[in-house]
Amino acid sequence: MLSALIISLVVCFIANVPIGFSLGIASLASLIASGSMPIVLIPQRMVAGANSFPLLAIPFFMLAGAIMERGGVSKRIVSLASTLVGHITGGLAAVSIVACTFFAAISGSTPATAAAVGSLTIPEMEKRGYDKSYASAVVAAAACLGVIIPPSITMVVFGTVANVSVGQLLIGGIIPGIFLSLLLLGMNRIQSKKQGYPTEEKKSWTDRKTSFVEAIWGLLMPVIILGGIMTGIFTPTESAAIAVVYGLFVSCFIYKELTWKDIMPIFYKAALNSAMIMILIAAANPFGWLMTIKQVPQLFSSAILGFSTNPIVIYALMLIIYLILGTFMETAAIILLVVPIFAPIASQLGFDMVQFGVVTVISLAIGMATPPVGISLFATCAISDISIGQITIKIIPFLFVLVLGLFILAYVPAITTFLPKLLF
Repeated sequence: MLSALIISLVVCFIANVPIGFSLGIASLASLIASGSMPIVLIPQRMVAGANSFPLLAIPFFMLAGAIMERGGVSKRIVSLASTLVGHITGGLAAVSIVACTFFAAISGSTPATAAAVGSLTIPEMEKRGYDKSYASAVVAAAACLGVIIPPSITMVVFGTVANVSVGQLLIGGIIPGIFLSLLLLGMNRIQSKKQGYPTEEKKSWTDRKTSFVEAIWGLLMPVIILGGIMTGIFTPTESAAIAVVYGLFVSCFIYKELTWKDIMPIFYKAALNSAMIMILIAAANPFGWLMTIKQVPQLFSSAILGFSTNPIVIYALMLIIYLILGTFMETAAIILLVVPIFAPIASQLGFDMVQFGVVTVISLAIGMATPPVGISLFATCAISDISIGQITIKIIPFLFVLVLGLFILAYVPAITTFLPKLLF
């Protein structure tokens, strides 16, 4: 039964079958091979896997991000970022990083962040003499913050799978996200100074105030979401629904850049993206259930603990596995397949599960900017019309600081746990 499960999954991967369907086919093959379990268990387990209140946050956050992306928020955030950091070395690249940080707190999605910010800043950087591949690399690396800084769809998935408070995970991502943003700014300064990239005119405080006032409506969304969660006014799922209502109000009546004819395409896009994630989550449930029956998590746990009993070594090993898997697998798929194995180990070793969750999401976010299957790379390459090979060379320094930041956050848990412990 176990061999049928693994072999069929590998065959599906080789045949390039989508991961959600691969998990379903593997589960079906395993049940058929067992000969003792009814096939009806698969749809039952799929319904059970998707029947979760916290998972309702996924389509709502998807929709809220799509609304704010089309509603004129991104260009106002870029304008604000330009007034704040445009005058430093490599100003426009720094603007891209800061803008991605701000927009990450609105969209909760790496592809949305890359598309919204990159479409505005990459052409401008090219006009100002920046190498096209470098401009794309900066945006691709900074867009990874989209799943770290709340609201984060990936945090919701991890919290559901590992049975960890989604609210604490979202709050826990704030300081690490800002920390990684500062590391990216530092690396950009070094690289821009080396390449001689220009600075922009320093803006006055009046200009900064004007840009802030124009962007304030978009920036208020994460404040409302996180404020509501921290005060207990609403749950993370309810906050996602409120984010949709707020996004529609701001885009239609404040910025007035979203018309009623835009609504249906936005809803369609959000529904499509949500369906892809939910199919994956549903299909992962019978697969994980079958693995549990065959005691695969226990076997992996024994193997890892047999390799070393040192928590530092085990933590490093898990992070390396995450980073490797992130280069060729989708983030949600890794969480659904690997976290049920790693989470019990982390709990057994006494790791703080909120911190472990945030570090897990960060390691998988880095994978989004890592070839060959980095979704952030694909988004920026499509904007700048360059190959993956061209952007890969330029993004290596930024990946280095992101990995450095990952291990700092892993071994200094207080950076991540400070806010959750303070507020919960």
